[in-house]
Amino acid sequence: MTHRKIAFVVTMAAFFASSCSGLSAQHKTSPHAMSLDIFLKRLDEEKTSFGKFRFLAGPEVKGNSELKGWAAQLLATNYSFLGRPNDAIREFPIHDQTKAPLGLPDTAGFVAVPASDWIADQAGAYGVIMVNEAHHKPQTRLLTLSLLPRLRRLGFSYLAVEALGENPLKAGYPTADTGYYTSEPVFAELVREASRLGYTLVPYEADKNASDTSQQARETGQAKRLADVIAKDPNARIIVHAGYGHIQERAASQPADADPMALEFMRLTRLSVLTIDQTRLTWEDGLAAGRLAEEFAIKAPSVLVDRASGNAWTAFPGTFDASVVLPAVDASKVRPDWLDLGGIRRAVSVDLLPCLGHLPCLAEARPVDEGDDAIPSDQFLMLAPGETSTPLYLAPGKYRLRLLGNDGAPVASHDLDVAASNPDTDTDKR
Repeated sequence: MTHRKIAFVVTMAAFFASSCSGLSAQHKTSPHAMSLDIFLKRLDEEKTSFGKFRFLAGPEVKGNSELKGWAAQLLATNYSFLGRPNDAIREFPIHDQTKAPLGLPDTAGFVAVPASDWIADQAGAYGVIMVNEAHHKPQTRLLTLSLLPRLRRLGFSYLAVEALGENPLKAGYPTADTGYYTSEPVFAELVREASRLGYTLVPYEADKNASDTSQQARETGQAKRLADVIAKDPNARIIVHAGYGHIQERAASQPADADPMALEFMRLTRLSVLTIDQTRLTWEDGLAAGRLAEEFAIKAPSVLVDRASGNAWTAFPGTFDASVVLPAVDASKVRPDWLDLGGIRRAVSVDLLPCLGHLPCLAEARPVDEGDDAIPSDQFLMLAPGETSTPLYLAPGKYRLRLLGNDGAPVASHDLDVAASNPDTDTDKR
């Protein structure tokens, strides 16, 4: 990743903050501390997520209050990459303290419907479906993962992904060159599944070398690249998986009053787009969304459908077509249950005892038919001695398990067979 690319990633959370009210973040500068430019350069020199984590969590950065806000955003992202999504949410420095609006849906007037069902039912009227994510919350990738087979059967054949590399599967499997956020294992599995189903992966970032680096140039550049797909294949049906506000339909709703990518795309193509938000129910730092999840007994990403009109609820009419309520997460767990990806994977015990004395220690499992440069199917960053019983979440298959110590060097490696049926038959083969 280039220095400029890291700077872009850091600012994504700031873009999110600017689109919500009542948010707080800390960004300071001082001529006496490590400059942001040097910080980003040093971070860029670390070539793995584990290396970046060790730098970000180290005393040189942790003790620097001037870098606190920037470093926390990147540390949250790396926690998510390294299999600690609850820690990613806790570390994220931007919080929405605004009260939830009055008149939120209740069970008397609305019914919860799995979002994948509802979107599939709407798909016949749309050639383009846009779903957003919060970059530090891998849980917001589950919906798109569940949509891939259903929409493929309905004729969708392109998957456009934010921050995707220009030759994303050059190695035949996801690597660090595939993209930025695809370094997170759930996102990597999404890319693997899309490839298996025959989707064409579409990188659609604007030209990063262009002289105009404004927010509007990025939004318009993204829209033009997506419109190019339609120009080349007028019958193309596209899933767009984007971050935060890029899929908004309201003018001047992005930072610096930029018109968002989705609106620019609709202007260029004259196509209607179905926009699905998973990132904006953040009132009271997410507690309001948790109350909705509890009231409606949400078990999978869901939309709330009006019993009278049949319309899906959107918290932001004119901005998104539907708002998704995610299942509540037990924040006390080191690794939440949703990592089973709706039953695709299961918790598998692995031998983490060799990590003791080498903390922080990373356990990573890769398919045996992929190289050492592959993004792991799952990985877990062990931080404390009491975490030796923490599982990996893996689908049935054969894997190479490797443990990396606090200097990034291997401390153990095992073959791992995950059986298709009885979990008791899962074995570590040394």
